[in-house]
Amino acid sequence: MKLVFLYGPAAVGKLTVAREIARLTGYPIFDNHLSIDYAAKLFEWGSPNYVRLLRALRLFTFQQLAEMGLEGLLFTFVYTPPGSNEFIRQMLEVCQRAGIEPLFVKLEAPREVLLERVAQPERKALKKLSRPERLLHMLDEQGALEAIPFVESLVLDTAQLSPEAAAQKIVQHFGLLH
Repeated sequence: MKLVFLYGPAAVGKLTVAREIARLTGYPIFDNHLSIDYAAKLFEWGSPNYVRLLRALRLFTFQQLAEMGLEGLLFTFVYTPPGSNEFIRQMLEVCQRAGIEPLFVKLEAPREVLLERVAQPERKALKKLSRPERLLHMLDEQGALEAIPFVESLVLDTAQLSPEAAAQKIVQHFGLLH
């Protein structure tokens, strides 16, 4: 199974680009908010049990879908070092054991574009981060603009590319069409 791992800060367009890739490939989308929302219903957001369940849900899903013979999966993620590094390493171990090919794509955009996008009303309706001050905290204090240092990533600027063009580049770069 190919695991297209789309990461970047809030409001960069991960889910929008994932939808376009899904349209081209037929791969299903595992939006990170699915697991976040589930874990947050059971445990306090950010608590050790929340983090443990969140990681376990994601890793279990990847492994199970690979075992079911799924051709590919699109996953969205906000990388915030160093806290995300343990999950990424666990994921790489699961991928190796399960025969999953992880394909990393870092989406980025200038701060002013992210700040403009984060305030869009549809983000709040989708229960996504929608407060500029929270985005600035994520960017400045949590390192959400950084690339995962121990993997190779395709890097695309979503301020310069439409979601359709970004999806096309990803599909072509990784040879996702038959």
